[in-house]
Amino acid sequence: MMLPALALLVLLTLAPAGPVAARRHAPDLREDEPARRTTRPAECQFGKQAKELGSTWFADLGQPFGVMYCIKCECISVQKKRRVVAKVHCRNIKNECPEPSCDTPTLLPGRCCKTCPGDVNSPDVVQEDSPTVVITTNEDEELSTKHFGALLTGRSPLCIRRDDMTGVPVASGVATARFTFRRRHLFWSVLLGPSMVLQPRALAFLDRGGRMLLEHPLKRAPGIHKTYEEKTDKLCGVWRRVPREYKRLLREGSLYVALIWGDERNNSMESALSGRINRYPALSTEMFTSLLEPEHIPTTIGNGPCDDYRSPGQEEGWWGGTAVVTGAAGAAPSLHLAIIYNGVFMPATRDPSVRVLLTLPERNQTIIDEIQKVNKPGYELNILEVSTPVSAAELRSLSRGRLLLSVEALRTSERRISGSVRQRAACEVFHAPLIAERPPAAVTPEGLALLYIDKDGSLVYDIQIENLSIADPKITLVEEQSKRHSQVEILDTRIGVLARPSARIFPPLYEDQLAVHIGSDTGPPMLRGRLLTRPLPDAASSGPALLRRTDVRMSPSINPVAGLAWLSVDALCGMNYEVVINGYSGSWSAWLDSHAAGSPRALAGAEGSVLEPSAMELTALNAGNAYLNVRASDNDTEFLRTRLPQISVPLSCLPDVPDSDNELSANYAPTHVNSPPPDNSLSNTASCYYAGKTYEDGAQWMLTESCHMCGCVHGVLRCDPVRCPPVNCAVPTIQPPGQCCPICTNSTSAVWNESHGCHLAGQYHAPGSSWHPYLVPGGYDTCAICTCEFPTRQVRCPRVSCPPLRCAEKDAYRPDKKACCRVCPEVKAKKIEEETPKDQGAPRTAEEILAEGGCKFPDGPLPNGKEVHPSIHSHGEQRCVTCRCKDGEVTCIRKRCGRAACARRRRGDACCACARHRRQRAPPPPS
Repeated sequence: MMLPALALLVLLTLAPAGPVAARRHAPDLREDEPARRTTRPAECQFGKQAKELGSTWFADLGQPFGVMYCIKCECISVQKKRRVVAKVHCRNIKNECPEPSCDTPTLLPGRCCKTCPGDVNSPDVVQEDSPTVVITTNEDEELSTKHFGALLTGRSPLCIRRDDMTGVPVASGVATARFTFRRRHLFWSVLLGPSMVLQPRALAFLDRGGRMLLEHPLKRAPGIHKTYEEKTDKLCGVWRRVPREYKRLLREGSLYVALIWGDERNNSMESALSGRINRYPALSTEMFTSLLEPEHIPTTIGNGPCDDYRSPGQEEGWWGGTAVVTGAAGAAPSLHLAIIYNGVFMPATRDPSVRVLLTLPERNQTIIDEIQKVNKPGYELNILEVSTPVSAAELRSLSRGRLLLSVEALRTSERRISGSVRQRAACEVFHAPLIAERPPAAVTPEGLALLYIDKDGSLVYDIQIENLSIADPKITLVEEQSKRHSQVEILDTRIGVLARPSARIFPPLYEDQLAVHIGSDTGPPMLRGRLLTRPLPDAASSGPALLRRTDVRMSPSINPVAGLAWLSVDALCGMNYEVVINGYSGSWSAWLDSHAAGSPRALAGAEGSVLEPSAMELTALNAGNAYLNVRASDNDTEFLRTRLPQISVPLSCLPDVPDSDNELSANYAPTHVNSPPPDNSLSNTASCYYAGKTYEDGAQWMLTESCHMCGCVHGVLRCDPVRCPPVNCAVPTIQPPGQCCPICTNSTSAVWNESHGCHLAGQYHAPGSSWHPYLVPGGYDTCAICTCEFPTRQVRCPRVSCPPLRCAEKDAYRPDKKACCRVCPEVKAKKIEEETPKDQGAPRTAEEILAEGGCKFPDGPLPNGKEVHPSIHSHGEQRCVTCRCKDGEVTCIRKRCGRAACARRRRGDACCACARHRRQRAPPPPS
């Protein structure tokens, strides 16, 4: 690995003071940009840590340097043409230290400058990035700033420009968006007008000046995200870890959102539609949404580039509106509408009055017909609110999408806007882990529920139940308010669609007061769970996974426990997770276990993100071989566990498949490897067809007749010979028919028994068997040995134990990149013949040096174990710094001298800075 420029420059700052170091202003230090810097323009990447815009920190270079308290780094925003990106900016603050106010200043731990008692305003105090930042600290104000909306029309004041400063034409049509700020993340959803046929290629966030802060491609991720968008006609996503600076823009109403149309291959911008993100009335209680478009398609709209300076009466795009609708059921049903609109007035209108009409067209029935006067019509935005009592039948028609809303200015019917009222625009699902209501006599039942509302207002549900004693349970939706429970709906099946749900279901559903009850026709429910709202995940995910109870016996005083887990991988290779636990009052922690990826990874908190998961973890998630377990924090007892469903990890995040190991041996000649699937089968480019069967991407299977393990890697078949680990048994071993490796038995009499074995990655393993884990696409991991234990029937996959080293830790190295253990170098007597010109005349190539564990270095490749003094342009060779190559990594250490060494050091050793230097203070004026 090439030595980072920042590390070399930091070493220079530790050199003794000289003519260069005496300069008042040291040059700026800038971190080299990693390969993925452009993918996260709203945050900086320092090492493997994400830093928020505006945050400052001390550079932590790891061992052997540690934290450099004289190197102050900051995440700053840099404008590149019309885009804003984040960049790390580091500088040496040693020369910025103020002059001490006393004769004996001290250097405190964790500081760069020597200070005296009472000194303030030191430059070595930084503001670390906080992971728990919210917009405000007041709870009531936080509720009002949590929900935002946007109306995207041709009347937006923002003119979007390309990198060459040419204006982008305004797209035809109207759209509306909803935003929910939750735990530093901004979840968004977009509804497109019926007149929009083409799908936009990206959604962008911009500031008031038109600078692009973030661009999000609108590609449907496979799994529940794609299904949800198709069933609801919504565009869904999330802006994760919004910086403080952009939160301020959001709070001030200076943040804009835009939809961009163009070619995905070259990221062109052919047209765009934008709008300001604002706080709209009643967004926190919104139940239904309406998108209003002009009834008469505008014919005077041009297709030219946008212009910052519009002439009076000039139209660059469509006008329209959106409505936030809230319905209250009960004894006195009512309806409230907050309508945001523009463009209904003519430029010379003298009577700015608006007529609001809410009708039921199929019955020719009018529900609202009200006229309101507008004091001062706005060009970009106008807001009006209407409330009215309604009947239960009208509320039922509202929930089924049968009502039509229209807004027009008096005597200007040609500019009328209208649209149907449908389910609210937010992208959300409702989930609940189902917990046993009473302790069962035998096995504890468990399950989960998942619901969402589709574009027709139907309720789509999926109820998973396990270990329930009755075959055909009764599933009901119950409104729970304190101790009062009232039944709302009955679900006939565990998976289905409720086409005409009752209007009473929506208020408790959106207020988190709707629960799922499962049991018999009489008596209390056996399983119960309250549905909670969750924003739709922005990445590929197959839905929540049920956390099942383990065999560990928990205390009788502990109530039954239930849980579920969401996990997905986004386009930037980040892993996002959320764990929900019900019934457990103590503290707990979640762990991701991918077996061959080493020790399990602890997941911080019930919800969060892992920005840089390992390649083996991503491979295990893609193959469906990863597990998530929940442990009690007090005694580290695992009480919940699940095997995560297969997740479609983006191809760019998976490690490359090695070509050399991707072919079968000469003895193996399988049939139908390249045979095409039958003509009547569905084509799937990511699947593999072998021996008459179709295998999904990431699947693996055993060929027992030839002892090969095969896997499907992005539509390519890969087979490897089975690698059997060494077997050391105290009892006899057997190799039953159909098995490729010997198996330890559980007694002195070898008996083959297939019952009660272990299952891992879809493969059955007999009790006592051992094997190396097989991961697609990496193949066998020979550094781990999995065993199906006899007493517990559980799979254990410990890493190979390495023998103790007989040399210093720093001298050990790995013979090759796939070696499990490090070894010590062979000690050979140095021969004079090795340094003769004859040997030097045939140097090794760079490829040979790197293949043997060598390192990339600015001055050329270094052999493994080689030590050199680095050279830096304009500074020459750094004799006080020694860099050593070890197993492909370069480590640099600067020579340091203790007090004893300084006392007896020889003259001319410039690497030892032993003399104390103090700033000369001006003598006091003569009295």
